[in-house]
Amino acid sequence: MADLLPLAGLVVGITAERRADEQARLFADRGAATVHGPALRVTSAGDDAALRAATEAVVRDPPDLLLASTGFGMKAWLEAADGWGLRAAVVEALGRARVANRGAKAASANAAVGLREWYRAPNERFDELLTRVLAERLDGARVVLQLHGTAMPRTVARLTAAGAEVIEIDAYRASLPDDRAPALALVEAACAGRLAAVTFTTAPAVHNLFVIAAAAGLDADLRRALDGPVLAACVGPVCAEGAVEEGVSAPLVPERSRLVPLVAAVTARLSAAARSTRPNGLSGPNE
Repeated sequence: MADLLPLAGLVVGITAERRADEQARLFADRGAATVHGPALRVTSAGDDAALRAATEAVVRDPPDLLLASTGFGMKAWLEAADGWGLRAAVVEALGRARVANRGAKAASANAAVGLREWYRAPNERFDELLTRVLAERLDGARVVLQLHGTAMPRTVARLTAAGAEVIEIDAYRASLPDDRAPALALVEAACAGRLAAVTFTTAPAVHNLFVIAAAAGLDADLRRALDGPVLAACVGPVCAEGAVEEGVSAPLVPERSRLVPLVAAVTARLSAAARSTRPNGLSGPNE
């Protein structure tokens, strides 16, 4: 029976929205239970009217300062701008600003398009970034605040109180799920060790899951879980790059970037480990 159901007794978290039912069926055929916590709403950031209006405002009147929170958020914004034919204009406008990066990922994304760094938070904390910017004379300054999936009203209020005009850019908004409760439940299950693996089929889903975890104060716990006892499995190298950017050092990647090979790779890895040990001390099907 173990050969027929190699994942019996194990639970796998699924973050995909598209083809999630098919993925759950493939795991069920191998004996695994699944937890579905979609981390991605499949719509284009390019369809976000608010993001487009903010982008056009940046192009029309270039900012004095850019506060870049995340590399993924900057990349997603420029991808959306590209869809509107505004990418070059956005980069040109931002090139006139002093660029303040929260950390290495934001710095790398900005450097890749030629944006020169003015300041970087030494410990990659946004409060450090904000403190440095508030030390500048901001009366009448235009400040672009690149958000990371959640509103920052206190930050906006402090910048505004200092005399700045704040333009909020949130390229995550269009891709985060409307109902984040299932994804948060998946995060909590992973952090508690109730999952044997979590699968990802896109890099944005990886980043979004960490955004959702961070809002609950669980991002560090999720990072430890996915870089430790819980197998992080990515459908391909681009998706895996997103996991590595979030601090998951060795995500599992199948030889072919397809759903069936992903499930097969997870099955092979977990069934080999399950012969000796199972999560939460559960016995294997033959024990």
